[in-house]
Amino acid sequence: MTAHLPAQAERVTALTFDEVYRAHALTVARWAARLGRPWLDPEDVTHDVFLKVQRSRLDDIVDVEAWLYAITVNVVRTRRRVERFRRWFQLPESDGASVASEAPHGLDALERKDAERLVVTALARLSDRDREVLVLFELEGRSGQEIARLMAVPVDRVWVWLHRARARFARAVEATEERTP
Repeated sequence: MTAHLPAQAERVTALTFDEVYRAHALTVARWAARLGRPWLDPEDVTHDVFLKVQRSRLDDIVDVEAWLYAITVNVVRTRRRVERFRRWFQLPESDGASVASEAPHGLDALERKDAERLVVTALARLSDRDREVLVLFELEGRSGQEIARLMAVPVDRVWVWLHRARARFARAVEATEERTP
């Protein structure tokens, strides 16, 4: 998905890949970590996003951040589908990666980990759109106008989506808490 210049807009100087990477790599990695949790490696997702960027023409892009967000969402969705398929059929990890020890350090760390696990599990139960709007608003601290720009929808729709996503998230948290002993 490429954001093209409006007819009346002046042409912006062409961006280089290095400029885009330096300016936006951390943001893309943060989106990847929050949208793909807990099963996706944000570094791999970020790498895939910037491979797509490298293969694209950067001279026609008006809103680089919205364009990068769309690419990130598509990569995360594709990888989540593959991961669901892998888990469903219990296929082994392709890269053989193991999880490092996450031993809690005190009661606070344990409670924080439990709360994080609850949030991640509840977010994983939501639809892609619900998860995206919650991550952008609640975790990223983006305004409704910024979310509308990134998701290419009217602002009113963002507020409706956010309201519904919060309700679904609350139900997912309750369901997760009921299952936890």
